[in-house]
Amino acid sequence: MIELFWVGGPLFMLPLLIASVLVVTVGIERYRRFRLASVDYEWFLGEIRDAMKKGGTTAGIEMADQIPGPIAAAWSAGLGAHRLPLAVLREKMDSVSIAEVQRLERYLPLVAVIAQVAPLIGILGTVWGMIGSFEGVAGGLSSGAGIDGELLAGGIGQALVTTASGLAVAIPATLLHHWFSHRVDGFIADLDRSRSDLVEILSANSPRKKVAKPTTDRETTTA
Repeated sequence: MIELFWVGGPLFMLPLLIASVLVVTVGIERYRRFRLASVDYEWFLGEIRDAMKKGGTTAGIEMADQIPGPIAAAWSAGLGAHRLPLAVLREKMDSVSIAEVQRLERYLPLVAVIAQVAPLIGILGTVWGMIGSFEGVAGGLSSGAGIDGELLAGGIGQALVTTASGLAVAIPATLLHHWFSHRVDGFIADLDRSRSDLVEILSANSPRKKVAKPTTDRETTTA
């Protein structure tokens, strides 16, 4: 690996090495973050229903506060605003949901940039190596010394190493970005469901006001 680093040249290999370290670090950090934030939504919904049946809205808030992740945070905000108008309740849930999604998407743009730039660095190293090779060939031919095979092989080796290194960094970065983005989409879908499910549960648990039966003219006359 050290030999390949020097064959490719520090000018191109050092940025690719730093990029690979960043991709691995972000991948591990985001995996842990997503693992802590993940929750089975159907299980969570059932637990919230049971808690609210036993202890009302307060019990639902206490349970949501004990569970990490964006879903529980959105439910906690919504339950805390259950006495407010429906539009305000949804706004509070939306604001919390947006903040939680932004936390989930942290560092993902960096991975996307690395996935796009790493192949370009590899291609630049390829072009640089080929330019060096052709300059060596041209210089040897013009001086009558012939083609310097060592110089030609060195330029081609640099071109191949930088290209392979750029792809080796870009492919995992692309896969990680797509996988994490898919996970974020799953959280967003559950957050969208949370608004309607919360309103439904609150409507079911809130006591309905009994409407007084209007008296008819006949009943008034009889009285």
